[in-house]
Amino acid sequence: MKKYLLIAILCLSSLLFLSQTPPNNVNGFFGESGSFEILRSYQGKNNVLKVNSTKTQWSIFKYSLAQYRGTPITIEFSADVRREGSAGMIKWQINNEPGFPSLSELENASPRVWHSMRGRIIITPTNNYPELYLTNYGVNSPTIFYLANPTITITTGNPLNPDLSLTPLKSVYENDFLIGNITNYDGIYMSGKYFDLLKHHYNIVTSAGTYPFQLAPSSKGGAYRFAEADNIVNIAVRNNIRVHGHTLAWYGDDPSWLTEGSREEVIQNLNNYITTVVRHFRGRIASWDVINEAIKPNVTNAEARGNWKNCIINSQNASWVDNRWYSKLGADYIEIAFRAARAADSNITLYYNDNDLENPNKAEVVRKMIQDINDRYKTETGGTRNLIEGVGSQTHIGSSTSSANLNINFNNIRTSLEKLCSLGIEVAITELDISVDGYNRGQGKDSTMSERDALAQAVLYARLMNLFREYSTHIKFVTFWGVDDNTSWLSGGNPTLFDWRLNAKPAFHAVSDPDGFLARHGGRTRR
Repeated sequence: MKKYLLIAILCLSSLLFLSQTPPNNVNGFFGESGSFEILRSYQGKNNVLKVNSTKTQWSIFKYSLAQYRGTPITIEFSADVRREGSAGMIKWQINNEPGFPSLSELENASPRVWHSMRGRIIITPTNNYPELYLTNYGVNSPTIFYLANPTITITTGNPLNPDLSLTPLKSVYENDFLIGNITNYDGIYMSGKYFDLLKHHYNIVTSAGTYPFQLAPSSKGGAYRFAEADNIVNIAVRNNIRVHGHTLAWYGDDPSWLTEGSREEVIQNLNNYITTVVRHFRGRIASWDVINEAIKPNVTNAEARGNWKNCIINSQNASWVDNRWYSKLGADYIEIAFRAARAADSNITLYYNDNDLENPNKAEVVRKMIQDINDRYKTETGGTRNLIEGVGSQTHIGSSTSSANLNINFNNIRTSLEKLCSLGIEVAITELDISVDGYNRGQGKDSTMSERDALAQAVLYARLMNLFREYSTHIKFVTFWGVDDNTSWLSGGNPTLFDWRLNAKPAFHAVSDPDGFLARHGGRTRR
């Protein structure tokens, strides 16, 4: 029998402030001793916790989950949060291994405004003193935080109920390409009901727990951190699921020591890192994204006609990017990385992976880059084997408003696929999702989809899968970026095939039978 706990927020302020004993929390949320005070009101909000982050350690606000240790629970949370000072991170997470999962986050929240945050997570607290908390990590600079109207609903029991009688997607596409999903950095997909669903439908997984910031030593000469990734990869291998590694080098979040020193030192760092990682997973990871997202967004037609090296992403053409690999090594870092991976293991397939390849201009730049590197490598070796043997198109599709504007230019996608397939190497759809809320990042933000949104999303999934089938002689795998809406990185847009309880959505049925779905719902079947 399920037990429900609801922390109500209405009509509490008068009780708190009329009490003779000063309150030490707001609705069960509290700060570290000496770090906080409770305000009657602040900037339009009542019953507000104010915390000075310089007087806290790893948590700014927290809510104890100790009574639920060892019990499966669903947490549904909301709060209004305001940070002073500069823009920066606001992130709620739980101190639970592995991965300290996130419940709600804003990457670059504006200062001095209230942010309404909400999230949902299914978890079994295992730490001795489990807590939901607003983290002090990544705050960037000392600041004041305000918390108003916090609510938390905790339901015991596991609500996940996947229907494993559905025809596996891997069977539907067994004559076309592999069907994949991700392992997730915290490993939640690799156990319980999530894994039941994963192994039922998918025969390849992309390991999203093998980024350099997760594996590399925190400082040069330190120990590599393989334990969590090993566990995830080993589970996949034991269950006959192929593993695709992601990623060996990326401009985002690679440990700073990798790009420190002279050009020669940085080359050595890159070579040593790639060699260590690739050899560690030898025989378990069949293919790798060696380089991720090296080309700038919004490539123009004029740029596509020029030298591909002029389109490498950096702070000059993408203000939010600090591509330290490019700063130290120029465009050469791409080929250096691929050569290191090939030397480390000649049996794996090496991929280049990028986003926005639905833009034919960017696809043309990527085609030129791969062709140039492969031609030079084959001339040098005198052989026929390519250095870059696969290209991955992420294919994140989204609208910033609603399903009414959720459109795909299929002619552009077809043109891009033609360009990539012309290389004569493997092509993969590596990070597929369709979000009705654009790139609003963060997990646990899913809500009930309207019938209109669900149908519009499903029709696009069906049409995309039919298009990919046309190129099945070139496409090696199609991988969806997330199992369910609740755990998706774009959760607010409900971008996946399953809802938060792992029930199949119309999107699943569209992928499972594209022609039948389109015939029933007035969409265009394959030409």
